Amino acid sequence: MVASAHRSPLPHSMKGHPVTDPTVRCERCERPYPAELPGCPNCRRIRQTNIAIATTMILLVLFAIGGWFGIQVFTGFSTGGTP
Repeated sequence: MVASAHRSPLPHSMKGHPVTDPTVRCERCERPYPAELPGCPNCRRIRQTNIAIATTMILLVLFAIGGWFGIQVFTGFSTGGTP
């Protein structure tokens, strides 16, 4: 049996890299993320989703008010009482 010359204990892809990558832990969700990013991608995604939901709700309310007003215009603002 022939002994190998020198075997590194690290896998080939890990050679020359530090043991730990520079990561930061998010203050809100406690998830680690790469330090070179401007902020936590998980929290940023949640904020984007919240903005989309809020925008949808506002549009829904505006369409409901517009629809109610449109029905009032088409029916001549009738009060439902005597003519």
